[in-house]
Amino acid sequence: MKRWLGITLLVPEGMEEAVSNFLIEQGATGIEEVGGDVKGQGVRAYFQEDGREKRVLRGLRRYLKALQTIVPAISQTRIETASIPEQDWSENWKRFFKPVQVTSRVVVKPPWSRIRLRKDQISIEINPGMAFGTGNHATTKLCVKALERCLWRGGLSVLDVGTGSGILSIAAAKLGARMVCGIDIDGAAAENARENVKRNGVSDIVRTRKGRIGDIQKRFDVVVANIDQKNLKRMRWPLIRHLESQGFLILSGILEGEVVRLRQHYLETNHFRWAKVMHKDGWACITLRKK
Repeated sequence: MKRWLGITLLVPEGMEEAVSNFLIEQGATGIEEVGGDVKGQGVRAYFQEDGREKRVLRGLRRYLKALQTIVPAISQTRIETASIPEQDWSENWKRFFKPVQVTSRVVVKPPWSRIRLRKDQISIEINPGMAFGTGNHATTKLCVKALERCLWRGGLSVLDVGTGSGILSIAAAKLGARMVCGIDIDGAAAENARENVKRNGVSDIVRTRKGRIGDIQKRFDVVVANIDQKNLKRMRWPLIRHLESQGFLILSGILEGEVVRLRQHYLETNHFRWAKVMHKDGWACITLRKK
């Protein structure tokens, strides 16, 4: 019989949406607000117990630690867990995933939702799973907006590092890229991305695979990496080497307080002409143009 991991935490007032979005991006099959007091609001998330629970908890602790630079009070947050017997989630969990207006042109929706698009809009259908990228998180929205700006003339090649659900690879294909390669070190994420690529009818443009950036031998017109500040810093030279001259490098998964140091870390290589920064909900996205 399947079991579910319930994760409950009390977060400072005003932070419940940000934490809930993060948990959804990590594969939560449901989120609910529970209780609360003068110290904050209770949030509970549910994950299927399939061996990935420790990774989810480690990611949550890293996320809360990163948020301390914005909201110091979040350092007092305690995480409680409980193993819950199988329940009928098949329909109940769907109410947590609704269409998301990512940019004026791009809408992300779950498979069971029907929407009416304007003539200039495109739809990306994502089946939520244990992979990052349902369109809710600020970093995903910032990356899609950056891709829109970089791909305006179409016909470019794109490398999506840490593809997760494949949402950025799919967005790139639908925004006019001629070829997209999505890679992820997590085999489950790569498989989830492959399913979403097929669902969106862009398998002729997008190829997804499990692997590291060092496994890729070619260069691309656009390289996008929505991961975290530590790995963006560590992967500076591999990311630069995989970028064509005049190409665009899009970096996200960065807290606003980390922007200046990370931008300087890349500019000091003397490989870039300029850098543009966008902000949303305490997060940032850096776009650099290679010389």
